[in-house]
Amino acid sequence: MKTLKLSLFLFPVLLFAQNSLPDLPLKDQIDQNNEVQKLLKLKNNEIAVSFYTNGGLGYQFTIDHFIYKENGDIVHDKEKIYFKRGKKHQRDKVKVGESEKTDLKDIIQSEFFKDFSTYTQADFQYSEKNHQICATGYVDDAPENFVMITQNGKQNTIMVYLPKANATCSAEGSPLMKFIQLHQLFGIELER
Repeated sequence: MKTLKLSLFLFPVLLFAQNSLPDLPLKDQIDQNNEVQKLLKLKNNEIAVSFYTNGGLGYQFTIDHFIYKENGDIVHDKEKIYFKRGKKHQRDKVKVGESEKTDLKDIIQSEFFKDFSTYTQADFQYSEKNHQICATGYVDDAPENFVMITQNGKQNTIMVYLPKANATCSAEGSPLMKFIQLHQLFGIELER
């Protein structure tokens, strides 16, 4: 009987702990008129991890939003915006399976993600101590890759040109390598 009472008590506690969202140390205040923020419709402690990829020359823009809801649900919205004639804007809700939800929850609960959420654009600027930029031959059509993490009216946004090409001159554990690893964890492909 005691085992049954204990398991009935622990089940809601474990369920709540599994669905609880971390409080991220984001730095930038969000402009309330920001259209992206209106689109995300985040409530209270909910988290959005958004990946933006411009494929170079501005022909296509891909956006993946992973929205972590307070109730434990995870929504994955994928948009493709085409800038060439004859192509249309495409928006899809991607079905997130239960095992994928578990993996995605593990990502935002990890020390790696909490550490990454402290980065700002300044951590990705070239300096004498931060040699993360070596690919200079593609500047005219370089794809831009953005990551935006949003929670509680704050966000961190990071933009990187040619992350894969610049990985050849970046040390393991550097902010750039963590940027690439974050994309891999979420299954977002980087073009170059």
